[in-house]
Amino acid sequence: MPFSGQNIIDVGSTRVGQKYVLGARVPLNNPDWKGPWDCAEFASWCVYQAYGLIFGAGNVRDVKKAEPYSGFWYSEAKKNGRVIRWEDALKIHGAFLIKAPPGNGKIGHVAISLGDRDRTLEARGQAFGVGIFDKAARRPWSIGCLLPGVEYSSNPPTMNAAAIKSAMKLPEGFLALRQPHLKGAHIITLQRVLSAKGIDPGPIDGDFGPMTHAAVVSFQAARGLEVDGIVGPATCKALELSSPIVPTESDKAAWDAQNRPATTTPISLITTGSIELVDTIAQHGGVYQAKTNEGLSFLIGSSTNFTDDMHRTGLFQGSKSIADSSEKFGVYKAADYEAVDRQWAHFVVPTFKAEGGRYATLNTYDRAAFTFGAPQLAAHTPDMNFIIYLRSLLKLANADKHFPELTLAKDPQGKQRVHLKKGGTLVNLEEVVLVTRPNGIKEKQLAKLMAYFNPSPTRIDDAELSAAARLMNWLRQDPKAKQIQIEVFIEHAKSNLARAKSKVPEFTGKKWQEALWTMDVLHHGRGTFSEIRVAITSHDPLSSLAAIGASKYPERIRTIRRGVSELDTTGVLNGFTV
Repeated sequence: MPFSGQNIIDVGSTRVGQKYVLGARVPLNNPDWKGPWDCAEFASWCVYQAYGLIFGAGNVRDVKKAEPYSGFWYSEAKKNGRVIRWEDALKIHGAFLIKAPPGNGKIGHVAISLGDRDRTLEARGQAFGVGIFDKAARRPWSIGCLLPGVEYSSNPPTMNAAAIKSAMKLPEGFLALRQPHLKGAHIITLQRVLSAKGIDPGPIDGDFGPMTHAAVVSFQAARGLEVDGIVGPATCKALELSSPIVPTESDKAAWDAQNRPATTTPISLITTGSIELVDTIAQHGGVYQAKTNEGLSFLIGSSTNFTDDMHRTGLFQGSKSIADSSEKFGVYKAADYEAVDRQWAHFVVPTFKAEGGRYATLNTYDRAAFTFGAPQLAAHTPDMNFIIYLRSLLKLANADKHFPELTLAKDPQGKQRVHLKKGGTLVNLEEVVLVTRPNGIKEKQLAKLMAYFNPSPTRIDDAELSAAARLMNWLRQDPKAKQIQIEVFIEHAKSNLARAKSKVPEFTGKKWQEALWTMDVLHHGRGTFSEIRVAITSHDPLSSLAAIGASKYPERIRTIRRGVSELDTTGVLNGFTV
């Protein structure tokens, strides 16, 4: 006799009234288990007891290793089950309703449909336990699922990938962890109330990120609510907030203050002499725009929030800024450096393409504080990357016009360093400081240089806007400002390849394709010397080098692969060694 959807309802109904505990571990092969349960464990236990099938447990084959999560239910539904609309699942006995975890996590929700368009059988939450619940149609489900090998009472259409993606959208007024993050004054209100309830949401910054998600989950568990990380009517009611959340006037003011630069008025810079310099900076339509004293306008970037070892706010370049900077400041081409070194000019093309290749590339939102240029030169590292570039810039004619407050001066060891003129004295911005990052990791950084270019990691400052605009404008005024970026990158690439020869004896640098892949792996930071050695000594070194980090960075790998193929076809690097 074939399995039916009613079988699982019969099994699960025997556990009605039993206890719910978030994260409870359940032996799926124990028919006598009487709790505690959580939603995914309950659903997977019912499936195993009714059909002998392991489902929603991470694609394991050994039932003893099964560890169900609603995140696994969502992923396995798409891979091994048949995904249908949740509205259709509500009409089918024994079909599953799945609420996808926010932010690709593990904690969402899963329930069994009773097929009457209204009720579910589920382990719902600490205050509910295992039971049969009505009004399922009012809850924010993502998809429905039919299991393989089970005959159901109807056969609705299967959802395609586009429909599944669309189904991930939350109903109006519901909040959860999403990409990009939900942001606004109403998030500040949520964070503030969570904090007042004794649950730490991290920075009260209006960004619904991982820390706010964790706080919501913790609050739901503590209050016995359905634990799904989604802020809907039930969670709002427990928080004593309206649904949807309406921010207070003070929270609106806090959000507005956080999302404007240090000054609300346009920034005016001093311009002297005959050279065209940045005159003013202002925000238009969410994008910061600079204007020179001769009337040329260009886009700098927009504000964004980012979390690495802490929550940060800084500049990034969206599609408009990318298009503008490409047009006005240029994108690297081999012809830009052929006169200096023809083969190296071509050798670096694939990596520059992978990095975007724009001479005016900018971001100030991550732990580097300030990153600039086609090679994306970061400001936090001593004696490499951005600081090497800046030293060379300050040797150019008109450096004192673009950055009159900066100069080169010798340190106590007699080496030329970048200094800030301040109050009649010179401050060495290259002083190496051992800092403890917010995650506890100790690291040597150019803390003073970082503070000069980006005084606050949690807001957009006049200083970072001014420095960014002036560096961009310098690219227009002197072609050497672009050439130095290439020189800095090539010298760093040569250094990395020399280290590779030292660390990987089998790597000789005589095959330019292997050298290019090795250089890109090290520049991008997606692999180690030991991984490179394994690849170089394999039966197919190029494929093995390309496989390093491929699962995490597939688009970059495709870009490098295309670049290598194009260079192979032209033959421009024939005989080139490093």
